[in-house]
Amino acid sequence: MITGRDVLLTERRGPIYIMTINREERRNAISDELADRMAEEWETFEEDDSLSVAIFTGAGDVAFSAGHDMKEDVEGDVRGGAFRSHRRVPRRRPGFGVPTRKPTIAAINGYCLAGGWELAMRCDVRLSSEHAEFGLPEVNWNLPAGFAAHLEYVTTIGVACEMLMWGRRISAQRAYEIGFVNKVVPKGKAMDEAMEWAEYMCTLGLPSVMAHKEMIYRGRNMSVSELDALGSDLFYWYPAKPGVTIDATEGPRQFMSGRRGK
Repeated sequence: MITGRDVLLTERRGPIYIMTINREERRNAISDELADRMAEEWETFEEDDSLSVAIFTGAGDVAFSAGHDMKEDVEGDVRGGAFRSHRRVPRRRPGFGVPTRKPTIAAINGYCLAGGWELAMRCDVRLSSEHAEFGLPEVNWNLPAGFAAHLEYVTTIGVACEMLMWGRRISAQRAYEIGFVNKVVPKGKAMDEAMEWAEYMCTLGLPSVMAHKEMIYRGRNMSVSELDALGSDLFYWYPAKPGVTIDATEGPRQFMSGRRGK
């Protein structure tokens, strides 16, 4: 089994810094020793002004990383006990534990699971071989995956990095696939489709529409209790109350009479 500094290999190709997890016999699982090496090399990359971009990958073609090395725990081969890489990697950008201010690429060449997902998540963009598989199986082993609290933001951040940092254009179809575009229509039909959406909007209850829009944008970073309070504030007019000018009864009447079917 590979140990020492060779658990993480590094290579310089001009301003490009390549880091490769070299624990292929353990599906590139993350040991404490590897965690220390990653922290060291991310620091090297960050501080070396001759390096501009990093590629992070795993050895072989089976796994990018299968996550925390539980086998090491069972074998009693750990120095510090609990998995520490999430604390050891320098955090210079708030919120996601991104290890450097410079651009980073994950080259995903196989299984990308658990803590391996976290390693990929910390990179700006992720490029994957078609045979790779992704997953967060911590619940199978009664283990935590606290890093996944940011899971919902990862895809949009990755696309934002691609477009802003690499200056890439994307097609209408890809914009639809990533959720930026709601519908793709034939050439010359965009205005027709927009008018159809606008005309339908005019049939809806504007106070409800505006309240829901405010809830969406204001509520993104709120707790459940804060969202409950916001909802009560925004929908103060429902159910109908004396002295409130907004008609909170028209919608239910339309529903019961079958006039709103779309």
